Amino acid sequence: MLRKLAVLAVLTVAGHGAESANYDSVRQGQLPPQWSAVSGNKWEVRSDETAPSQPNVLLSPAATPAEGESPIALFDKVVCKDGDLSVKFRIDGSHRADAAVGVVWRYQDAGNFYLLSMNDEGNVVLHRIRNGVSEVVSSGGREEIRPGQWHLVKVAFRGPRIQVFFGNRSLFTADDSGLSAPGRTGVWVSGAHVAAFDDFRVDKKG
Repeated sequence: MLRKLAVLAVLTVAGHGAESANYDSVRQGQLPPQWSAVSGNKWEVRSDETAPSQPNVLLSPAATPAEGESPIALFDKVVCKDGDLSVKFRIDGSHRADAAVGVVWRYQDAGNFYLLSMNDEGNVVLHRIRNGVSEVVSSGGREEIRPGQWHLVKVAFRGPRIQVFFGNRSLFTADDSGLSAPGRTGVWVSGAHVAAFDDFRVDKKG
């Protein structure tokens, strides 16, 4: 009964403009409906007993992508200029120096989007990728990010204003007008490692 009420609550919220994905009704071993992989990278739904919402997660590619490819999975259902984006993520426990995950928004193509990256050294960095060139907008974020544990990240973007939250705490705010066109949102990984995502949510504001 409680599970039915929880599902009803999610559907009610989604009806007010928010779209969410927890992958639990998706067949394992494939990319979820309304998602696409950039440059053909392998993303798939897998079961995970630690998933914040049981039983499935979206798993990143385990192999290093070819040079020039972006390991990104995009949520195709929503295109927005302004919105609220959140996801729960877990970096694997391999303790690789290059282990990092992130979220993307205003995605136009593989050379134009915003990226918030987070690694297991605690660095939270806002990047602007424009015409294939990555520039750091803000590196003012530091958080304890433990491999093997789930964390929640949120980004609110309105025009040039970008506010980053880690858990329920505001981490930093930045202003950048380099990319203003509407685009898709999604998740990103870096390095030859595995990362998992759950409870992806985007609320379109404009």
